[in-house]
Amino acid sequence: MQASLLRYRSLEARHALGWVPLVSLLVGLTVVVLTAVLIPLLPAQVNAFMERAFLIRGLGAVILMNEYIGIYLLAYFAGAVGLMRALVEPRENRSLEMLLSKPISRRVFLEARVGPILLASVIVGIAMTLVTAAVVRPFTGEGASVSVVGAIGAGLVLTALAVLLLALLVVPLLLVRDTFQGLLIAFGIWVMPMLPTAVLLYRPDLYEGRERLRDLLALGPNLVWFDASMLHLGLLALAVAFVASWGALALGARMFERAEWR
Repeated sequence: MQASLLRYRSLEARHALGWVPLVSLLVGLTVVVLTAVLIPLLPAQVNAFMERAFLIRGLGAVILMNEYIGIYLLAYFAGAVGLMRALVEPRENRSLEMLLSKPISRRVFLEARVGPILLASVIVGIAMTLVTAAVVRPFTGEGASVSVVGAIGAGLVLTALAVLLLALLVVPLLLVRDTFQGLLIAFGIWVMPMLPTAVLLYRPDLYEGRERLRDLLALGPNLVWFDASMLHLGLLALAVAFVASWGALALGARMFERAEWR
C-alpha cells in the first residue's frame, strides 16, 4: 500500500510539474546573469535615477534591486503556472471527476499535486539567489552598501514570500474553472506586495512622516536598506513560509474534501 501511494505521488508530481520548472530555472539564471552584465552598461543617468528613486547607493545596489524583482517573479510564476496545470485545467476540461474517482483521498490528491510545485519554486528561487550572490560579488567590499551574505538572505526572503503566496493561491484556484481567470488571480496576488514599491517610485511624498511604514512595505528597496540583517531574516522567512504554507494547504484540503467539484 505504501509503495502504491509513493508511486501515485510520483506520477502526480511528474504530471503537475511538466517542463515548467526547468524552463523557469533556465530563464531565471539567464536573467540573473544578463542583469549583472547589462546594468553596468546603462547610461550613468539611468542608474543614478534608480539610486535616487529607491533611496539606494552604488551600482551593486542597483543590480540587486533588479535581481530581486527577477527572483520574486520567476519563483512565483513558475509555481503559478504549475498550479494552473494541476488544479484549474482538470476542471476546465472536465476531467477532475475522473481523477477523483481513484481510491485516493482528496487531501492526498491535492498534496501530491501541489507539494512538488511548491518545492520546485523553492529550488528556482534558491538557485537564482546563489547565482545572484556570485554575480554581485565584484560590486561588494569595503564601502559598498550591499554584501554577498545580504544578497543570499534577501533572495531567501523573496523565495519564502513567493512560496507563501503560491500556497494562498491554491484556495482561490480551487474555485475557478477558467485558466485565464486563474492567471488574473495569480497576477493580482503577486502584484499586491509590489504596490508600496510603486508608490515609492511615483509618489514618494506619501511616505513623508511614515518612514517606518515605508521601510516595512517597500519590497525590494528595503531588502537593500537592511542588507546586514537579511541572512537571519531570510532563514526566519523560510521557516515562517513553511508553517504558513502548511496551514494554507490544510485549509485548501478541507475545502476540497467538503465541496462538490464539477
